[in-house]
Amino acid sequence: MGDVELRIPPDVRYVGLARLVVMVAARQAGMVPDRVEDLKIAVSEATTNAVNAHRRADEQRPVVLSFGATAAGQFAVTIADAGPGFDPAPPEAHDRRDWSLENGLGVTLIRGLADDVEFRHHAGMVVHMRFAVDIDDRNAALDA
Repeated sequence: MGDVELRIPPDVRYVGLARLVVMVAARQAGMVPDRVEDLKIAVSEATTNAVNAHRRADEQRPVVLSFGATAAGQFAVTIADAGPGFDPAPPEAHDRRDWSLENGLGVTLIRGLADDVEFRHHAGMVVHMRFAVDIDDRNAALDA
């Protein structure tokens, strides 16, 4: 994957910039508009979570996004922060959640929008998401 790397200050004012840069790269990689919309929301959620983690930890290092097309016909995005990290509840725990609370919906949204996602707690938090570039590719993956 020919990754592009973007480093943003841990400030919510830069979330929109990060989202825009990743969206443009995805469009250039041939991603169809509906998938770009999914990507936009997932990147916004993950980047906002990373910025908030830095703010809570009073961390001044940048949040790092790396992204690009893969040889497997996907578009991959990794967002890494230097915050305290967390271990998200497994997807099957959704029936035990208190959905009246707005906090914590980002992980659920990311899981629902990305074709594949990994959350790794390693010297901060790393979120690695993969999206099919084409709607037909995603539908084929879901049917398999």
